[in-house]
Amino acid sequence: MDFEKISENLQAVSFNPKDAPETLWPLWFSVSESVFREFNPKSRLPDRNAAKRRLSVANPLYRTERTLVFDSPETPVAVMSFAYETELSPSYELDRNICHINILVEKAFRRNRIATRLLMELLKKARKMQKTTIAGEIDNTPARKFCEAYNGEVVHKEVQHRMYMDVADWEVAAEWRAKGRNRFPDTSFEFFQDCPAADIEAFCRTYTEIINERPTGDMQQTIITTPESRRIEEENLKKKGVKWYTLISREKNGDISAMTDIMYHPREPHKITQYFTGVSARHRRKGLAKRLKAEMLYLMREKFPEVEYISTTMASDNRPMQAINAKLGFKLRKTDYVYQWTLTDLERQVEMRLQTVKKRRRKDYQTGFPG
Repeated sequence: MDFEKISENLQAVSFNPKDAPETLWPLWFSVSESVFREFNPKSRLPDRNAAKRRLSVANPLYRTERTLVFDSPETPVAVMSFAYETELSPSYELDRNICHINILVEKAFRRNRIATRLLMELLKKARKMQKTTIAGEIDNTPARKFCEAYNGEVVHKEVQHRMYMDVADWEVAAEWRAKGRNRFPDTSFEFFQDCPAADIEAFCRTYTEIINERPTGDMQQTIITTPESRRIEEENLKKKGVKWYTLISREKNGDISAMTDIMYHPREPHKITQYFTGVSARHRRKGLAKRLKAEMLYLMREKFPEVEYISTTMASDNRPMQAINAKLGFKLRKTDYVYQWTLTDLERQVEMRLQTVKKRRRKDYQTGFPG
């Protein structure tokens, strides 16, 4: 392995899942799984083979650079990542200045300024790549405290809900489905993996319109979906082994009025993730969101009878969707926080913190106390 020295006690090696040597994978999992267990003690670990496949397939629209950090050649203490949109992304021109960072440090090695030193390394990369906005998504208390210590601005909050199929309220789902079918019999539903070629232009326009109407707080993000990017995403997920299904509603005049999607991995058959659920502004106040959730719930039970639970996320201030989920039996599981900084401000704060540490160590050395 080619180590790069970060500080006196820390060394790093690039971790590119596509061609990483097999000897690195157990080291990567030792950190990522340890942190996962710490904050998800009642959850199953992700399947390693599924995780390897997901990580090993690069998304042409989005690049993620990963690093393993050691305090000795045999002891990994942290992993970190640096992600950004590529020029192939339809949103590149709008979001080219943004990068997303993530740092996971083993619990036993925290409070040693490791995360601060790693953050400085990521900021150097951001400066080199001319990024001006730093963002990070956080779902645990230690990481939140770290972000708050550096005056990160919470620009968005998302809540994750989970529903176990054996407690789903099927009476409510049946009521919503029947009511929708009776009131709006001309509204039809279509379920697919690959978006039909005849519909892809209209689908992408509607998807872009609806998803950018959802609450996102002050987060800097624009999502643009084009026929080309949709096809790239479809092929990318197939390579990862993920099955991606979309359900749309269509009106009598041909309009796509609402949509939702789910992702399922055969190696993790106990769970499904439901992603975006949205209704076009032109077709609201018709109970479409309720009907869409109910129709998809029935499809999930039919096609994936082994699934134990469904997870979904939404903005913390999206009260209507939270109410719909609660009626079906979803329960709040956790909250994710998106923090954001300007590069120059975060650089200044990190440099000041590291300078303070250097001065303290110099003083300790001069007085004979161990640093």
